[in-house]
Amino acid sequence: MPVKVKLSTTITQEGQQEHFDFVEDGTFVEINGKYYLRYLEHQNGQETPVQVKFEDELVRLRRRGSVETNLFLDPHQATIMRYRTQYGILNLDVVTESLEKKVDVQKPAGQVSVKYQLKQAGQIIGSYQLELQFA
Repeated sequence: MPVKVKLSTTITQEGQQEHFDFVEDGTFVEINGKYYLRYLEHQNGQETPVQVKFEDELVRLRRRGSVETNLFLDPHQATIMRYRTQYGILNLDVVTESLEKKVDVQKPAGQVSVKYQLKQAGQIIGSYQLELQFA
């Protein structure tokens, strides 16, 4: 099913804050009883495929660009993200501070609000806030 995706991201790193807003065309699909939101993010002349998988109490976010991101956002426990860069793979801790999601698979429509931190060796690399809506 085609949907319109709105994403607002705020990133705080080393006292600096960046804000990004995207409005993209996407699709909402069901595969083997699991629900996925897929879209292409356009930024600086580049297209980055993004997939959001909605699971019971967590959300999985995968971006496949020059840097590959595969986040498991779980409000009950920290998870580990393998962050692949051109220099190799880094293991980062993902600490989800809050996760709210409402998804109506019949319409389809939904919204996700999440705050999380990425840490390496106990040090905070960045704090992130995502607001995602689709309909």
